[in-house]
Amino acid sequence: MIKRASKLLAALTLAWLAPAGAAAQGLVQWHQTSASGINDVAVAPGGTIWLAGENGTIWYSNDRGANFTQIEASGFRRLSVGPDKVLWAVGANGTLWKRIRGAWTQTPASGMLDVSATGGDGRVWLAGKNGTIWYTSDGGANFTQTDASGMCRVAAAQRDVWGVGCNGTLWRYSGGAWTKTSASGIGDAGAAPGSGIVWLAGQNGTIWYTSDRGANFLKVEASGFESVAAGSGGWVWAVGANETLWYRH
Repeated sequence: MIKRASKLLAALTLAWLAPAGAAAQGLVQWHQTSASGINDVAVAPGGTIWLAGENGTIWYSNDRGANFTQIEASGFRRLSVGPDKVLWAVGANGTLWKRIRGAWTQTPASGMLDVSATGGDGRVWLAGKNGTIWYTSDGGANFTQTDASGMCRVAAAQRDVWGVGCNGTLWRYSGGAWTKTSASGIGDAGAAPGSGIVWLAGQNGTIWYTSDRGANFLKVEASGFESVAAGSGGWVWAVGANETLWYRH
């Protein structure tokens, strides 16, 4: 699934031609890693990158995508890592698992589609296959449903929780209520820890971000992406529609 990487990374921009003088102007470019066959990416505190392969395997990189190591796991589709460095994973069959100190434990949850543990309050958020949004605040022993429907993705931020509708809409959950933003055509969301920035992958492959809780959205130079995750220090990771892995910093 993933080729063993050398230290050399291909410094390529995504499907666009940088204008003359781009480097001098400080434009941030995307860089491709050697990883392939990727379905999802998650970023842990400290910068470790976790990957779910299209074939259900799980890998990680401690050197920002130069090399990848496979762990014992199979059948997984979506990943998230909490501030406590616990790895959460959703299986293709809708089950929810967590990995602590190298050991996997299955939770009672079923029918899940997505998971996000990146908020600052210790809650782990879930999007169900039926469009519902849930959270657990006790490590997966019990789950509470919020008043939401038609959601396919969820991303927990420091202050808010973001839900991506299956119809491409973007919603913000704060104070116990969901509010629809002006964004449309969204496919995935990833919150940068501690910064208030939420990154978005459009259904058309574009990449956007908001730094003012969804009041405004800015587009960056990118195309061909389908999922996005953000780390600290301005690192952004994205999975291409062709299952490749890229980063921006």
